Amino acid sequence: MAGQRFAVLVGVNDAGVRTRATGNRFAERDAEAVDEQLTLEGFQTRLLTGARATAGAVKSALRRFAVRARNTDLLVVYFAGSTLTPAWSHGADTYLVTSGLDEAALPGDPDGGLRMSFLERDVLDFFPGSAVLVLDAVGTVAYGGRRSSALLSGAPDAAARENPVIQHGVLTAHVLATLRRHPHVTFGALTAAVREQGLSPQVVSPPWGAGVALTGAAGEPAPALVPLANPLDPEAGDILALIGRLSRNARMPRHAAPRSSGNRADAGVAAPSRVGYVRAATEAYSVALLEYTAGSFQPIDSTKRFDLDEIRPLLRFPPGADWFGHTAHDDRRTVLSVPLRHAEGRSLLLAVVDPAPALLTLGQPLAKILETVWRTDFAASPDEAEIEVVTALRGAFGRLPRPLYEHCFELYRRVLSSYSVVFQPVITLGKTARRVEVHSYEALARRSPTDQRAPVVMLRLAEVWGDRFVVERDKVILRMALTAYAQAHAEGPWREPKPLSVNVAVRSLLSDAYVEVLRTTVAELGLDPAAVTLEISEQDPIEPRRGEQWAEAPHAYFHNRLAAIARDVGVAFAVDDFGEGYASLSRMAELPLTQIKVDRAILHHPLAAKELSLVMDTARYAGHPPRVVIVEGVDNESPLTLREIYEQRIRHVQGYITQQPAAPTLSTLPPEVCERIAALVRGDDEHRGTLMTRADDLPLQRGA
Repeated sequence: MAGQRFAVLVGVNDAGVRTRATGNRFAERDAEAVDEQLTLEGFQTRLLTGARATAGAVKSALRRFAVRARNTDLLVVYFAGSTLTPAWSHGADTYLVTSGLDEAALPGDPDGGLRMSFLERDVLDFFPGSAVLVLDAVGTVAYGGRRSSALLSGAPDAAARENPVIQHGVLTAHVLATLRRHPHVTFGALTAAVREQGLSPQVVSPPWGAGVALTGAAGEPAPALVPLANPLDPEAGDILALIGRLSRNARMPRHAAPRSSGNRADAGVAAPSRVGYVRAATEAYSVALLEYTAGSFQPIDSTKRFDLDEIRPLLRFPPGADWFGHTAHDDRRTVLSVPLRHAEGRSLLLAVVDPAPALLTLGQPLAKILETVWRTDFAASPDEAEIEVVTALRGAFGRLPRPLYEHCFELYRRVLSSYSVVFQPVITLGKTARRVEVHSYEALARRSPTDQRAPVVMLRLAEVWGDRFVVERDKVILRMALTAYAQAHAEGPWREPKPLSVNVAVRSLLSDAYVEVLRTTVAELGLDPAAVTLEISEQDPIEPRRGEQWAEAPHAYFHNRLAAIARDVGVAFAVDDFGEGYASLSRMAELPLTQIKVDRAILHHPLAAKELSLVMDTARYAGHPPRVVIVEGVDNESPLTLREIYEQRIRHVQGYITQQPAAPTLSTLPPEVCERIAALVRGDDEHRGTLMTRADDLPLQRGA
């Protein structure tokens, strides 16, 4: 295929390298951002960050693209991190610092690292098409390529390379901004844009290099485009600053308190935290939470200097009105009034007295931020609260300025990365204790290993923001789940690993970036891919997005996609929550599945036994290999006993049947648990008080 675009992107922070530390913190984030942008531009990319970014892996990726290339193709090599010029080379040899680089070993094995000379002579100048190197590093940079182009920045230290506010390398930030802003970018246009920002990078290019098209079609004219303005664009900086102040003040010990629901019963304990950090964040004279009933205001809680009598003439609360709030002022005070909750006969109002004048120019977004504070918990989880505030702004005003969107995306990724993983067993049923055992595990996300509550709202929030958030969520938790399981198995009781299932959305399985993370993580951890099952969310439709066109009918298209992933990576697939959302017998019958998980809701249907029998018939349909059927949520409220479930030919269940919480470790079932489950299968005692399923034992990504 002519005109292909390839990119190898490498980012290495200081952690995990054996050379002198430079303090780089955002190099890996830089590489991920450039990878994402070039993927959107149609590049075939290979991203290597952290421990994966070894010299051998980089060379292998470069060879992989080089052998497929033609003279019409383009190769972009991007590196963020640091360079090393060993003393023994007398300045003649510079290395890009990759993961695991051992400086002490280089004199005896000079090719053990990634040499700039290798990139110049053996890769970039050797590439049959056009080649471009972008280097954003700490240390010495020099380039002697003759047929390729290079944009190089060598900073003396990380403080000069990186900007902690935007959390990117300075050069990288301007490269990203240029690629995002213009649909057609040549190498010459990119270097000019960077220099216009006051940077002085080293630029090396052959005579024809400036015209190499990085984005847009080669030779395509660059029309003059002026993006339509977002009304919130001018306020984005002030909005971010206010949210940041709320977050910082909420972390202060004097403000740390449980969330207020706005009720009198708990306002005395929790409300002071909110009025306190709202006053500090808005630089107000005083702040109060007021109750409005029968045409009068009464304080629920307030900061010390609040005087209701002084501002009473400035307070208004039109009953039943759908409004953001208003300001009122006299010759002494200005009062910002923000409605928090409307209810028949009783409403809540936030009164902010003399806030910083500049804040009032924010208008309705200011009111939405303050209103959302009363529905979030800045004191307990500032990052999650910030996400909820930005999400509320998006819900109220639609598309947000890019800085707010990117801020929310980075917060979301950070929150997800802070979670822990625990494992809930799937139990094989039997009429004797020796037949009862652990069949497999499902990974569950928790804020901490001891927290049995699932962060359902935060996990489902990705669907509100769209595919980019969904795919990123699934990538982060996939890596987290597989890594935690590999460690748990190494410390566990079984020689061969039990199968593990991880939830995934339909849109993620359609993403090449997700599949690449799946492939590389399975390989790096040395896992048997056949032991990994991806549970497909029944809450996602299998259909193209608006503007997408699939060459086949939706189920056929998705079937072929799953079959290709199974061939490429070797993992299995399951349908989850059968009986909810978009679940259907056709989906179950037409997709290449190895498991079917039946939602707990079916157990409460009047014809539950017949429905389970139908599921079993479909699972054993001769047109495909038999599927394992797992019933989730067997509990003491179910009309079906464990014996009745067993009589429907179902041999696997999942839930709190072991009466043990999901844990970060793996263990065999105690003998007494096996005996109790076997007795229930036999129906020795039809009293179901011994069976429990707790509502908070939820899957990794969803709440059921």
